[in-house]
Amino acid sequence: MASRWLAVDKTLFFATIALIAFGLIMVYSASFPLSESRWGTGSHFVLRQGIAALVGLLVMIAAVLIDYRNYRRPIVVGSAVLATIAGLIVVFTMPTIGGAHRWIPLAGFNVQPSEIAKLTVILFLASHLARKDQRINDLWYGLAPAASVVALIVLLVAIERDLGTASMIVFLAGIMLWVAGLSWKFIAQIGAGVLVLGAVQILRTGYQWGRITAFLDPWADPGGAGYQTVQSLIAVGSGGLTGEGLAAGKQKLFFLPAAHTDFMFSIVGEELGLLGAVTVLLGFLVIVWRGARAALRAPDRFGFYLGIGLTTFVILQALVNMSIVVNLLPTTGIPLPFVSYGGSSMVVCCAAIGVLLNLSQHGHA
Repeated sequence: MASRWLAVDKTLFFATIALIAFGLIMVYSASFPLSESRWGTGSHFVLRQGIAALVGLLVMIAAVLIDYRNYRRPIVVGSAVLATIAGLIVVFTMPTIGGAHRWIPLAGFNVQPSEIAKLTVILFLASHLARKDQRINDLWYGLAPAASVVALIVLLVAIERDLGTASMIVFLAGIMLWVAGLSWKFIAQIGAGVLVLGAVQILRTGYQWGRITAFLDPWADPGGAGYQTVQSLIAVGSGGLTGEGLAAGKQKLFFLPAAHTDFMFSIVGEELGLLGAVTVLLGFLVIVWRGARAALRAPDRFGFYLGIGLTTFVILQALVNMSIVVNLLPTTGIPLPFVSYGGSSMVVCCAAIGVLLNLSQHGHA
């Protein structure tokens, strides 16, 4: 076991640990007023996040010790797909939270199957592409089987009223297929279909259309649809170069909704300024650098696609979250990996890094 730890990518490991530790500090800072008001103690959310981080680290260690090639076995891939689909269906029998079916209560915590679905799609596509990447442009042999499974998972997530995660899975799958050599003709056709279906879903649900209009001009309705975006921009803008100081931010004082979850990066910008925000971005750039390195050095095609998918997952989610905070994208429920409050996201992201660390053990120069 010791020899395995000596072989892992220590830069990737310590960059992840640094982001987790930083996230716990920021969760405590951002959630203290809400936690004190709702639970009578300022430590409620950070304690729960700490438990999630501990579970995540245990999952990461387990993933490091399991040879990534075991995940390619058909029984593993098939079981993961079936379990994920089952979880995405079972969630509809659970009570709604915030008007959406997204969580399954388990041992006092809420498990979010759509977070697990991201890993499942990566695992499935890595296995599929490793076998069929040379014929990915063969519609019925290469593309259709991959697209069918991904489309079913995306549909279930979208029905949960989680269009942000559904879009993330589509982009993630699209990048993996593009890397495998999918022709631009198919990419354009799939993209057009996704845009049409997405537009229908947005128009069908008024709140998602409201997010689009708020994105285009949040100041047109600063007290309504644009409120969250406006408050986020105020937080980021007030931070300046060095910020107002750790725990000294004001937007978390019930001005900015979801300050400790989806809009954690706003609090980072407000309290630690541009320097703090850039430091977080650099942490994720280290992860994408080392993750891509592990993928490119993988000894087989499965490892390559698995590494590309996992690295893309972490960095894409981080960039989307940061873009939402500064109004470069419409508001969606996408957390900042390792930093935002959320147990499911923490454990899933730690699992992704654990597999990348295992992959790094097998790399060749």
